[in-house]
Amino acid sequence: MKKIIFLLLFASSSLIFSQNIAFEQVAIKVKPGSSAHVLNLFNDFYGNIEKPEGVNIRLSYLNFRPQDIEATHYLTFTGSIEGLAKLREIRGGDKYSLYNSNMLRHADIISTSGGTSLMRMNLDKGNQPISQVWRWRVDDPASFASEFTTLIKAFTQLGYLSLGQITHGIGQDGESHYVYMTHKDYSGALGWGPKTQAEQQAFLKFQKATSKYSTFLGSVTMSNIKVW
Repeated sequence: MKKIIFLLLFASSSLIFSQNIAFEQVAIKVKPGSSAHVLNLFNDFYGNIEKPEGVNIRLSYLNFRPQDIEATHYLTFTGSIEGLAKLREIRGGDKYSLYNSNMLRHADIISTSGGTSLMRMNLDKGNQPISQVWRWRVDDPASFASEFTTLIKAFTQLGYLSLGQITHGIGQDGESHYVYMTHKDYSGALGWGPKTQAEQQAFLKFQKATSKYSTFLGSVTMSNIKVW
């Protein structure tokens, strides 16, 4: 029943929601002094493969992160489920094994996770250089989605925005949902927040309502290093 309510919620919204995508994310802790080596290894491998149509690969540096996140970088793969499945086939074999063994000399894999977006908007801003992720553990997804939809109707969003769920690699903190947004520059990320009284009221309403069935787990601010 909750799934039906959730689908009706987004179908009836006056906002423009785009086709959803899947993602895989590898959290990497790069050893001191090894950033250039890791980037070269990524370039040598991912810059020389024939990616499935619609698949994007992004390497990001974590400028700000909560204490529970050890990673320094995220390697993120996004696209259709079919596209990511084809990419997984490419991420195998002797060439991949050599790349992976060389990369592990310079970095440690902290975690891997995956999931799907539930809502996306402002797709033309998806490649902006700065991004943020806000993380929650949610016990009532339908209510959370309803409150979030109400929030963004009252809250001006200048960059790309995505609400999604984590379905693979869920950690002990139970993180289940995220909001991902982009900014045109670093100052835009630092200055992000409610600006008008209406936006402040909408933000407080969202926080108060969702605190009954969700736990906020922190946020991450990232800079894009490379997109393939």
